[in-house]
Amino acid sequence: MRNLFDQYRHPENQLTHALFSALDADRPLLRKFLHWVRKKPQPKGRLSVIEQSLPGDPMIGRREEEDDMSDARGLPDACVHTAEWALLVESKLAAALTLGQLRRHDNTVRDRGIRSIDLLALTIEPYGHRLPRRCSNLTWAQIYDWLHRNSKSLWAQRVARYMEIAEARDIEEEYMTRGTITRFAGIPFTKDNPYNYREAKRTLELLRRELIGRRDLRQKLGADKSSDGRGAITGREASAVWDYIGLRRAKGASTFTQYPHLTLGVQSHLLDAYVTVPNGVKSRFRTAMLGDTPEEFENLVRMVTRQLVRSLKPFKGAVPRVTVVQRHYLTQRSPATIDCLLQFDPRTAIQLKGSARGGVKLQPQWLAASRETLKSRRSNLQLQIGAVFPYATCQKTHTSDIVEAVALTWLAARPLLEKCR
Repeated sequence: MRNLFDQYRHPENQLTHALFSALDADRPLLRKFLHWVRKKPQPKGRLSVIEQSLPGDPMIGRREEEDDMSDARGLPDACVHTAEWALLVESKLAAALTLGQLRRHDNTVRDRGIRSIDLLALTIEPYGHRLPRRCSNLTWAQIYDWLHRNSKSLWAQRVARYMEIAEARDIEEEYMTRGTITRFAGIPFTKDNPYNYREAKRTLELLRRELIGRRDLRQKLGADKSSDGRGAITGREASAVWDYIGLRRAKGASTFTQYPHLTLGVQSHLLDAYVTVPNGVKSRFRTAMLGDTPEEFENLVRMVTRQLVRSLKPFKGAVPRVTVVQRHYLTQRSPATIDCLLQFDPRTAIQLKGSARGGVKLQPQWLAASRETLKSRRSNLQLQIGAVFPYATCQKTHTSDIVEAVALTWLAARPLLEKCR
């Protein structure tokens, strides 16, 4: 079924229509919006909300090609007005904002006899230049945050959800090449809202954006803020999407698979976060990691496991995880064929206080098998240490708190990265 707000062809018009249709339908929400934007007392008089039109014009349906000419005619994308005051809105996604557009809107409405005018520019990223007097700039992500803060309104909920759907579509269609219109608010997948590729890709992009901006990851792990991650997030037919954040130490590497990196995956049933040691790392890194004796590798895993358990204590349902995978590729472009996958909770090898009764039982052979396999490597082998967060049992996955959990997971695995200097 077509979405209630999909009344235009262009994404800018769709978003503007969604927001101002909701504000028109929910007048208390409209008054809150005007106070938030203007930081002034409410204008006197009856408020009218119009789109692609001017105060005093009859509200009739417009053809899409007429909307394409709205800027040339000085028509704002939306307008809230009384008989003596108006808020004129210019909305941008892919195109750049120009001051000429704002001035034309102002002049056109003044010609209608309205002298008290405020301007609002809605953009993907903050406008970096000086704005005209009585003009404010908000990003679409700020609008999304405001809608969440006012989520008691059913209309605010509807617009926020529509923005999520629209962003997933625009990312897939590569309409937006920079910035986002929403913020990460948790993993959306539940029993009632099952996994889908579009939403997973959008969620992964937002979560990665939150993490790559963290100062603690840059300072303590050397995370590279300029890391581009994967060139293309594929997996439309699969049940998972993943991306990574590179480290500054890997600047000279020709590919990210030549150096350890921070991996993030959104799967159909869980979120995973690992420090990944790929097959292509230098042999000296692998030798330092595995140690001269099994005890040295066990001590390294013990150190990481203790820090994982301690750091993830507030995140009930999180599970420490070690993964060793052997794979091969039929062609350069084909997906990996998994030849062997060994996944285990590292607490099976590390005796921790309080784990004897009802907890993870010791089975140290899994860790021993991992070291022996990596030490005698004859195939494409990858090691990962981190944690998984099942959606069904870790409720924090559905909130923005999971950003902290992922960061703490990577920080806990810092001793592993220090072995790979």
